[in-house]
Amino acid sequence: MPPIPTAKVKPGYKPQSADTSIDADVLVFQLLRQLTPQQKIQRTCAFNQSVRRLAISGIKSQYPNATEAKVRQEFIKRCLGAEWVEVLSESRDWEKFVTADPIELAQKIASILLPLNIPYVIGGSVASSLLGENRATQDLDLVIDLEAQTAPMLIDAMSGEFYISDSAVNEAIAKSRRAPRESSFNVIYLPSMEKADIFVMSSDDPFSASVMGRRQLHPVSNLQEEGIYIYSPEDIVLQKLSWYKLTRGGSQKQWRDVLGVLKVQLGRLDIAYLNQWAEVLELTDLLEEALLQSGH
Repeated sequence: MPPIPTAKVKPGYKPQSADTSIDADVLVFQLLRQLTPQQKIQRTCAFNQSVRRLAISGIKSQYPNATEAKVRQEFIKRCLGAEWVEVLSESRDWEKFVTADPIELAQKIASILLPLNIPYVIGGSVASSLLGENRATQDLDLVIDLEAQTAPMLIDAMSGEFYISDSAVNEAIAKSRRAPRESSFNVIYLPSMEKADIFVMSSDDPFSASVMGRRQLHPVSNLQEEGIYIYSPEDIVLQKLSWYKLTRGGSQKQWRDVLGVLKVQLGRLDIAYLNQWAEVLELTDLLEEALLQSGH
């Protein structure tokens, strides 16, 4: 095998982790850029399933005499929180949980939203994994454009297979105008115990409208024309920079997600759009640093 040439990067470039050389980091992202959308989906699913299996193995090692029910309860507590143990206490098919993934959950929710004409867009670490570097995620984040008169139809469509709270949905709609960042509710897909955080879009927020208008359809497989709508690369960068800014001391997970997207999307980004909204959202300094560290 011929030697790998030394990477040429702009001053300020930073690898994703301290124990990774610049040459190795650049090579990894060159390879990630070559993946098809379907390969990115497969990689994301496999990565999350592997992390889930390792977590379950760790619980069994810590509690060698635990019953399957005890292992399941401990996993729910660690992943979703102790408050969900009672909600999910009924017997479940453990194998379904181990092999479940956020893409499958996204498809399931999309299949409910589309017939109801409820626009949606998937963000969070699922979007950043498909557009950048993979990492494990405990839940699915999505934004929906939900009106009060449509809420009962959504609740009815999700009831049965999902845990969904009428009061939480209505409260999120009420908050969507006065406190958009707090206007969310949780649903849990009961067969696999997968959680989704659903944010209700504020009609008074121009950035949210821009995100929804620029969403991209990401193919799920070669055999299926339909896909899932995810954030554009520019919008997920801005969204994660906003969350990074809100976290005291900054969230390194969010920062790494930002750099991952910027590195994979090198040469494909609308920098003018990024700069425009970074100024509006007061993220200019953070965006400049992220662009520097990612080699732009």
